[in-house]
Amino acid sequence: MGKLKPDYYLDTVFQIPYEELWKNKIRGLIFDIDNTIAPYEEAEPSAKVTSLFARLKRMGFQICLLTNNTNKRLECFSKPLEIYGIANALKPSRRGMKKAMKLMGTKAAHTAIVGDQLFTDVWAGKNTGAMTVLVKPIADKDFVTVRLKRLLEGRLLKRYYATP
Repeated sequence: MGKLKPDYYLDTVFQIPYEELWKNKIRGLIFDIDNTIAPYEEAEPSAKVTSLFARLKRMGFQICLLTNNTNKRLECFSKPLEIYGIANALKPSRRGMKKAMKLMGTKAAHTAIVGDQLFTDVWAGKNTGAMTVLVKPIADKDFVTVRLKRLLEGRLLKRYYATP
């Protein structure tokens, strides 16, 4: 199960060391939407998220949203942020990751995925050889299936990040 350990584990997308990622030749950033950049009930990107994505684009990053949610949900975020997006991604399948990298013109070695779940986002990144960044979920509200997965994820994260 060590293969699911994220390369970075942080509280929020705002704590990610983007300058460090750039120095390490990461040029493409793939973001999950729900509970990563917005709570489920938020219908559009916040001003803070919009500002972050504008800064990342100015830095030179290519950005793509990758969600298991619907096209309707995706468009609420991809259009105002003016970035690529893929809905119904079936993460952890590699299909969505490969499509996102193709849209951005990046290879796995130069791409990072940012998400809030080990068994979808991190696993998808590890399956394709991309860098992985796990952030804590924004809100406690989750679907029942996600809540069940979070129990196991919590155990793994304690094992990965236990202090001796």
